[in-house]
Amino acid sequence: MLTEEQQIITRHRGGHARVMAVAGAGKTSTMVAYVLARLREGMDPRLIRVVMFNKAAQEDFSHKLRIAAGANAQLPPVRTFHAMGRNLAMSLAKEGHLATFDPTPLGDVQASLEMLKALQAAAGTSALRAAIRDDQQQWLDTFSGFVDLAKSTLAAPEVSFALGGYPEQYQLFIEAFARFEQWRKAAARVSFADFLYDPCRLIANDPALANFLANRVELFVVDEFQDINDIQFFMLKTLAGERAQLQVVGDADQCIYEFRGAKPEYMLSYFGDTYSHQSYQLSRTFRYGHQLALAAAQLISHNQRRDPLLCISADSAAPSHVELCLQNPDGAVFAQACEAQRAEGRAYSEMAFLCRTWAQAAPVELALLKRGIPNRVMGGSRVLERSEIKVLMSLLRLMAGEFASQDSAEQHQQLFDILKFCELKIRHEVLRGYAERIVLSDFSALHRSEDSLSFYQEKRLQSLATVLAQLGQERGAGRGLRRFVNDLDLLNLMRDNALNREDGENRAATVSAFIEFVALQQDQAPSAILAMLAELSDQSGCGDTTAGAVTITTMHRSKGLEWPVVLLPNLSAHYMPYQAGNRRRQELDHLEAERRLMYVAMTRAIKALYLFAPGLDATNGWSTDQRPELHQLPSPFLAEMNLDLAQRLSSQIEAGARQFDLPPSGGATASVAQRYLDAVVPEWQANTVASSVGYPELGAYLQHTRYGLGRVSDIDALGLVVSFSSTKRFFPRLLVSRVLQPAPESVVSAALAGAGASAKDFCVGDILAHDKFGRGAVLAVDKHTIAVNFSAGRKTFRLDLFQAKKIA
Repeated sequence: MLTEEQQIITRHRGGHARVMAVAGAGKTSTMVAYVLARLREGMDPRLIRVVMFNKAAQEDFSHKLRIAAGANAQLPPVRTFHAMGRNLAMSLAKEGHLATFDPTPLGDVQASLEMLKALQAAAGTSALRAAIRDDQQQWLDTFSGFVDLAKSTLAAPEVSFALGGYPEQYQLFIEAFARFEQWRKAAARVSFADFLYDPCRLIANDPALANFLANRVELFVVDEFQDINDIQFFMLKTLAGERAQLQVVGDADQCIYEFRGAKPEYMLSYFGDTYSHQSYQLSRTFRYGHQLALAAAQLISHNQRRDPLLCISADSAAPSHVELCLQNPDGAVFAQACEAQRAEGRAYSEMAFLCRTWAQAAPVELALLKRGIPNRVMGGSRVLERSEIKVLMSLLRLMAGEFASQDSAEQHQQLFDILKFCELKIRHEVLRGYAERIVLSDFSALHRSEDSLSFYQEKRLQSLATVLAQLGQERGAGRGLRRFVNDLDLLNLMRDNALNREDGENRAATVSAFIEFVALQQDQAPSAILAMLAELSDQSGCGDTTAGAVTITTMHRSKGLEWPVVLLPNLSAHYMPYQAGNRRRQELDHLEAERRLMYVAMTRAIKALYLFAPGLDATNGWSTDQRPELHQLPSPFLAEMNLDLAQRLSSQIEAGARQFDLPPSGGATASVAQRYLDAVVPEWQANTVASSVGYPELGAYLQHTRYGLGRVSDIDALGLVVSFSSTKRFFPRLLVSRVLQPAPESVVSAALAGAGASAKDFCVGDILAHDKFGRGAVLAVDKHTIAVNFSAGRKTFRLDLFQAKKIA
């Protein structure tokens, strides 16, 4: 039975249509019903094309369309963009417009080999060629990503290079791309991307051919339109011509593949700029209940690049629960959440951890293995199989005295891996020589000089020799690994030397997580740790198989999927929004892209959503003398969800209430809540409650249970600073409404009356107006200077020369 919104869409006739569909809105059922309605009216199925984003979606749609239509019905073709491009390319080759080619896509091995040859040929120096040879997988991963991005558009590769934000060291990609294409054309081979790239480049340069191919179809129905790229849109427009009607379905809020060339603007403006159309919406989700729908709606409302579409839980959707949890160092809370859901009767296969990066998956997998909870890693490597973890296990064998018991070939390989791991920037053939000499003697072989080594490289080798010799004397596994990494500054070197900043961050974070896991074990003997790790490795494929296995994957890979229970680990200000390095400010476009990714991840849940974050117990804030690192702070997105309000309103809605407790009107939070209630509760009434601080202005007076009366002296995207009489404390946004309360006027008046005037009549926290810098808050005052925080930043003045007007 279709909803009213769905039925309106199926009745659309004449002209183009854009359908905005929230997560779980039943868009597949709606598209099936629309196609069948057109067929019943007599439209020739051969003149209809249904285009899906990927193979899985194509098969799912085809299956549902066949069931709905009946076994004997003649149905239109359902294709992916790549399949449609493949058919077009083969037709053009058959007719002599394109050179003939082998339609079997290039395999990964051959593609990597030819890309590596192209990179080596484009490298201008022997040193760069050696660097590519030594770190070829990193170079290949980054270059293949560039090739895919360059083939998502008809623009020159130089444009993709600039828009992709690639650093200068990758400038050779442009020449390597040309060399790879030259080989590909000569070999008559294609990749999946070339099924679109080759025919579209041909058509773009041949208007007569474009006209010949156009106007052969009457209707295109296109799913996941927010995820298409320039070249896919070009092909769609070419084939549609002036004849075809287009019905595109998507959600700009779920555009998360911008690294592949997708843009939310395809849904927001590009389609409308090209075609006059009628817009429709599917605003009801059948996947989750009011609490999750409200939290998601309040989060995504902070984006500017979006349609004003509000996701509303349908009447038939079951209630869902959102739980915010403090993430502890040992990750035990991950296992506890899974065990709690298992106790309620859910199979492990109904649970999924969605990580922003693969580095976050390491502590999750280790915690589950430690508790015997079966799990599977979807799309990535298991933690104990990762190269950096294998090196740490080799170091544990050195500490346990078990290294020498291995055969010489195994020792040589593990020593070579250790040397590579240590970021020495020495050619691999030289490192293999050192590994062989260590096997024959000991670590003193690292003191031997080589003509090809710089002074820096020799000093690094000597430092490594010292650290390895000391490691053999260490009896505490966690302490030994941490000392090894710290003495060689390996975490920073991994980040700084990585070809891709995110890859470097992932490696460093994975190493840190593993060492933290080892350090938390009760028995710190290296041999005991190795035995435990061997047992965990054996458990990887075992466990309670009747209940399946918990899925561990990334947020990006979760698109199009759903689970009854979704768990989002490590929602810190470092990982969400993700930022390589430790920057405290984000560009708006990146911030909105990360918010969309968070929105997609949380809306994969059906029954329960767990949000794990650090710093939730920091009720006393942090001293501003030691500002917390981003990984210690909860994600600012958690504050944007307004989870307390979502929980309160959802409970009242489900209880059948007609009066609701709302924050004061005027803010974004109140606006979303009011629109939501308008949609689900006829003739509701509001009880305005100012139960939270929200986002106080500079100079606002607040009270804290420990520090008493204070005044806001600084605000940024992550939180605010409050100046109390005895200290200045930083509070993350998520905790502001939970630990700080607006100070009553009587308390403020009494405090001001008793404080008297300070030098120049300015006090910390005062708000003033300056002729040049405008409004600001006083940060500090001493005998000689006054520091003020303006919108332009902190400024310090001589007190005897300072002039400004006190506002509050």
